[in-house]
Amino acid sequence: MESIKSPNDIKKLNKNEIIGNPQIVNSSINFHGENNILYCEGNVKLSGAQIHFKGDNSLIYLSSSMNNQYPLDLYVYNRCTVFFGRDNYMSYPIHINVQENQNVFVGSDCSIGSGVNIRTSDAHPMYSAKTKQRVNFPKSVYIGDHVWVGHLAYISKGAHLGSGSIVDNYAFVPSNARVSSNTLNIGNPIQINQKDVFFTKEFISKYTADDTLNSKDYKSNIYEYEFVNKETLDINRIDNIIKGLSIDDRLDFIQKLFVRNKRKNRFFIK
Repeated sequence: MESIKSPNDIKKLNKNEIIGNPQIVNSSINFHGENNILYCEGNVKLSGAQIHFKGDNSLIYLSSSMNNQYPLDLYVYNRCTVFFGRDNYMSYPIHINVQENQNVFVGSDCSIGSGVNIRTSDAHPMYSAKTKQRVNFPKSVYIGDHVWVGHLAYISKGAHLGSGSIVDNYAFVPSNARVSSNTLNIGNPIQINQKDVFFTKEFISKYTADDTLNSKDYKSNIYEYEFVNKETLDINRIDNIIKGLSIDDRLDFIQKLFVRNKRKNRFFIK
């Protein structure tokens, strides 16, 4: 095993690679396999993070973060890919488990509450007693831009959360759920509580009486999303492409499609 607990340890890596110069504070990066890559843009801080590569040929891409830190409890296994876009706000801890050659993608400008769980598969395989065939196959998770996931929400395998969507505190997003853009979703399992809504990332705890009064109207439609031909992405097709690429080609593909592509409606879901 190769273990990284400070920037000075990075140069000791032999069978795996860290690209970039992340700040590492009370954190560890553990490689249990080979040919894994952790890619960190500038201004990435791992604070209280535990990142475990438990297999081979997996890629984690961390973009610059709004609060400069990634409070992750993250496990990735064989041939998996994890991507975080820019300027996300995350509260400690975020639990993510990526298994069985699946992917987890999080767009930009999201707000993710403490205790959130994201999984691409169940803990054990499950089979039909009649056919003896497996019934709980894994699937990737995709979260769009400007998504608010509340404290202690659980996001199951195959869930797709459209840009501008809101998942309430303690909510359960079931397997293969498609969460529409600009909706508020509550409950276990989730159901739409309100349509055609959006949120901003100001913290209400800091509001004065005047701030509360002035917040009754919002003039811009910047956080409203829609389908745009040749702009909105086919996530299932992209997911299949990524799974077929080598780790170096995955990195190149991600940079072209998710990092350089900043189109507003790329992750819209109707």
